[in-house]
Amino acid sequence: MSTAITSADAATDRTTRPPAKGPRWPRRLPDPLVCAVVVAIAAFAVLGIGSPLWGRTALVETGLLNHVSPYNDGQLRDIGQQTLDLGDTVDGAIPNAWLFGEAVRDGEYPSWNPYVLGGTPLGGTPNQGLNSPVALPFWFLPAWLAPAFVKLLEILVAVGGAYLFLRLLRLGRAAALLGGLAYATSAFMVVWTNWPQSRVAAFIPALFWAFERLVRHPRARELALLALVVAALLLGGFPAVTGYAVLTGAAYLTVRAFAEHGPAMRRISATMVAGAGGVLAGVALVAAQLLPWTSVMSTVLVRGREQTPDLHIPPELLLTTIAPYAFGTVDPASPPTYYHVRIFLEEVSYVGAAVLVLAIAAIALARPARALLPRATWAFFVAATLFWGVVAFAGGPPLWLLQRLPYLFSDNSVERVRSVLGFLVAVLAAAGFELLVRHRRSAPARAGRIYAAAVWAAVAAGGVAVYLLGRGVATADAGRAADRLAQLDAEVLLGLAFAVVTLGCAAALWWGPRRPALRVVIAAAIPMLVAVQALVWVRPYYPRTERENFYPVTDVHTYLAGHLGHERWFGSNNALFGGIHMQYKLRALHGHSFVDRRFAELLEAMPGQQFSPPPKPATYLRTEPLDGEPPTSPILDRVSVSHYVTPPERVPYGPRRVDEGDGGTVSLRPGQTVTVPVPGGGPLRALGVTPVAEGITPTRRTRIDVVVRGADEAVVAEAGRYDRGITAGRPFFVPLAAEAARGPLTAEITVRDGPALEVAARGGAPALSVVGTADDGLRLVFDDSSVIYERTRALPRVRWAAHATVEPSGERRLARLAAGTVAPDEVLLDRAGPAADGAPARVRWVADGFDDMEVAVEARGAGYLVLADAIQPTWRVTVDGAAAELVRADHGLAAVAVPAGTHTVRFTYAPRGQALGRWVTLATAALLLAAVVGEAWWRRRRRRALVPAPRSAP
Repeated sequence: MSTAITSADAATDRTTRPPAKGPRWPRRLPDPLVCAVVVAIAAFAVLGIGSPLWGRTALVETGLLNHVSPYNDGQLRDIGQQTLDLGDTVDGAIPNAWLFGEAVRDGEYPSWNPYVLGGTPLGGTPNQGLNSPVALPFWFLPAWLAPAFVKLLEILVAVGGAYLFLRLLRLGRAAALLGGLAYATSAFMVVWTNWPQSRVAAFIPALFWAFERLVRHPRARELALLALVVAALLLGGFPAVTGYAVLTGAAYLTVRAFAEHGPAMRRISATMVAGAGGVLAGVALVAAQLLPWTSVMSTVLVRGREQTPDLHIPPELLLTTIAPYAFGTVDPASPPTYYHVRIFLEEVSYVGAAVLVLAIAAIALARPARALLPRATWAFFVAATLFWGVVAFAGGPPLWLLQRLPYLFSDNSVERVRSVLGFLVAVLAAAGFELLVRHRRSAPARAGRIYAAAVWAAVAAGGVAVYLLGRGVATADAGRAADRLAQLDAEVLLGLAFAVVTLGCAAALWWGPRRPALRVVIAAAIPMLVAVQALVWVRPYYPRTERENFYPVTDVHTYLAGHLGHERWFGSNNALFGGIHMQYKLRALHGHSFVDRRFAELLEAMPGQQFSPPPKPATYLRTEPLDGEPPTSPILDRVSVSHYVTPPERVPYGPRRVDEGDGGTVSLRPGQTVTVPVPGGGPLRALGVTPVAEGITPTRRTRIDVVVRGADEAVVAEAGRYDRGITAGRPFFVPLAAEAARGPLTAEITVRDGPALEVAARGGAPALSVVGTADDGLRLVFDDSSVIYERTRALPRVRWAAHATVEPSGERRLARLAAGTVAPDEVLLDRAGPAADGAPARVRWVADGFDDMEVAVEARGAGYLVLADAIQPTWRVTVDGAAAELVRADHGLAAVAVPAGTHTVRFTYAPRGQALGRWVTLATAALLLAAVVGEAWWRRRRRRALVPAPRSAP
């Protein structure tokens, strides 16, 4: 349909009425208004994403790594963070996708990720959204390039789905495309970039399209189409967004079925049954993923997700619908940064000033809008927008009632309903745009004028009230009120400027000239306003990292890769946080994912608090779990942590001998080396000097190098440390791998690239403080951009237990494991099993991959092979090809009884429901295909039967 500028007949049903006619453009020329919207969409997509699309940069915030070692002492030392609160994508989403994509390109489908938290599902469940259709770039492109094309696909899917749906509502091509642009630029679609959430939300318009097709034709083809869309939603990996979308879509289907088919209950019932069947078929299509997901999620630690009616988006955040940065920026270099209650991505509610004006116009022009759309469509979208708006921004009794429902609202923040709310507003905006471009001058009824004036007056009054609430928040902190208020006013004024220009265009279309060419020019300005403000909003938000700074390999990675073998490492605060190691296939105890409940209980028996406290979800093992204590917990030994990493500024573990000097000082000048005897000689873990100048501040460029020589002048250790954390009156220690040093030692100290450093002296030379060694099972082995300790008492990740002890009490099991009273060749079981003979065995890794592990065992007697992974609930095991029982070991680990002799033990990822899920998926796909083909055959045969046979000649 051409986007013509004609009148809407308020008395005609738009479901059956043909499109209005307008000025015809020559067939060889495209519709200029459609071209304008297409240009706006292209500008938003290409300019918004920018250089990551052509590979110059990556759409990932790896500038965040500047906060942790070893990156902040390496090439990322001077790279600043661009966007706040994207840590989950940096330490979880992108590394998981990178690991998965590389495995797929190597010819393997990795269902399991063995490199974090004792192991966790990867491609075997939808949690990471790696099987979503829009995640396919990760399957084929390098990880630094794929995120940009995932984002591009999200935009195309969102715009395409909205276009199909709005065209089905009989809107013009330009209005349908503008609706897609409005949704693609909305808050949820932007802020959740690189998370699974936006991959799910991109298919919401397609879901409504499928529902509307069912209203028109409740048949097998439409049911199969709905099933495919629901499957795509579920594969995106964030089921709450799917739940909100399906719930709203089901309400839409119900309203439309009753409105469209009136008293024809048989047709209404057929529509409703087809809708339910399509949703259930969509679930069944991804049963291969959902049944394992259900099994896994029943065994993981889930807490901190409880919701209460007061946990809604504060109403003053409605200002962000037109002024996304009203309460601060997301750029650390551009203060004031976002300061509201929760983080930016959970609260910002941008739809855009032009989109909001168009949506309000569609509400204000109730009579022509109802006539424009199919029966009850306008009423549904207005009511649904108001309902979800009240629930999301006011909470109260409606939210309380919804939270009484299981899972969807009780365990998920209501702010995620912005995914649906953004689409509802976009549909209204598209309708408003269509009304404006079709309208001819007419004299609306007095009641209509009064109603429209009331709507605009209510919006204006509400906007003033929300602005006053925003001012109250901005001025709550008196010390920062001026900057925050200036930011608020500037952003709101910018948003209002876009709104005023859009209102001018709308007024010109409604009351202005009749000349088609001029009206098209005016109308074309509106999508440009949408795109321009959207670019102003997304350009500062999307991160762009130089390719060479995309998770660079450091000396720490290289060392761990050469020394870890099959074991694990762990880290303290500010050392390789989250899961940013997994793409290099380095096993770590920590990570960012759901973790098996029993494995989590085992870790929580260590000193300190291992997981983030509520209300934060327990999906992230904290990087400072030991309360400052040395990493000597026996539980770390049981889970095979062979190496422990700390940043250089953490004082090494061990006894300290602090020398405060004799009252004198000495100046360490840049480039000049000072030689000092080491008090007490070796062995040692660190040497330090004590700065004395008050007000000393770190430069992050000054480096203090220390070379330690033995009595024969041979270098026994050398290391350096940047002045991060330097403080007057406190020893500044440089960690050194000098535990093997013995006898008298001398230290050569040199300051590099910075001002002179005044330090405490003794006898005219720098007073040296020393960190010695201890019998703590630690050995400092690496002393560069990070410090690495070898944990000499750690047990192998796969080991032989010659003795088995049954301890039914989980509390007593954990107490014994934490106290270290379980022998290295002993395993704690929670129930009786085959007896262990007490004889030793030799175990050897044969294969240690993603979904399969194989171990060779040569046992002199019966015992247990223990694997220090969190696999017990989700894996199966065979001994010499025969199925065996995988039992809980040491509370959260896994073991299998092995008889005497030579055996091959094989572990395989096989969660409950995996085989059944595959059969259900295949059977559902076959049934849907058969139904569609069979229906097409039957309809073709019926049409042929209805065609009269040609008469014979007389």
